[in-house]
Amino acid sequence: MNRREIVTVGVALGAGLAHGARSERMKPQIGDVLVHAFGDRAGSVISPTDVGRERIFAFALAPDGVVRDGSLHGQLSLLRVDEALMSAKTRPYAAGPILAVSAACTHTGCEVSGWQRDNNELICPCHGSRFAVLDAARVVLGPATKPLALLHIELGDGVIRVAGKFSRRVGPAPTY
Repeated sequence: MNRREIVTVGVALGAGLAHGARSERMKPQIGDVLVHAFGDRAGSVISPTDVGRERIFAFALAPDGVVRDGSLHGQLSLLRVDEALMSAKTRPYAAGPILAVSAACTHTGCEVSGWQRDNNELICPCHGSRFAVLDAARVVLGPATKPLALLHIELGDGVIRVAGKFSRRVGPAPTY
């Protein structure tokens, strides 16, 4: 292979990696719109009025139409809670009474699928960790030791849009 061929292959590989970076495996990006993750409405845009007493699982929809559903790290729990009860750490990530919380447990990465509306706690069914969503999703009961990540969202044009990054690393810390 000569130098020109090596450069051509390198450019082609770089273009492929750049395209892959826009894939469904990416975490939510600023400007993405949130869509229903599962069920009859999977892939349809979530309006703020859709978020009621029950939790809604959501994924981000990129402007190019790609649903970012290729990783648990992109799955969110959308919750409507009492704004007056949110801690100062929680408020900057909320869109009024609506919060978007990572569904990836910080203990072993299981899907945090339990929701106790009475005490505003998300629960991981794998090992029983509980997270207080009103207080920046802090750990109430382990074995998880780190809070869940909050995603900065905003409301506009009848949709819920990603307005910033997660509050912290999503899921458990990597093991090397």
